[in-house]
Amino acid sequence: MKVTHHGDQHLLCLSSEEVGYLVDLCHAGAFSDHLPRSRARRRRLEAFLGDVRATLMATAQQPLRRPVVRPRNG
Repeated sequence: MKVTHHGDQHLLCLSSEEVGYLVDLCHAGAFSDHLPRSRARRRRLEAFLGDVRATLMATAQQPLRRPVVRPRNG
């Protein structure tokens, strides 16, 4: 993972595998008992988690779509 900082903006550069981990964490986080109790904060966090999952799901699933290459006995 690489991170570039521009003031209060941060650009993450993730491998496809890391994207998969991030999507998994967001999915788990959406169902966490540790989400803020404040309705406004909870809605903002749930919207963020939903955006991450929605925008990165196709990338996260790419490794699953790649054909498995098995070594040939020979």
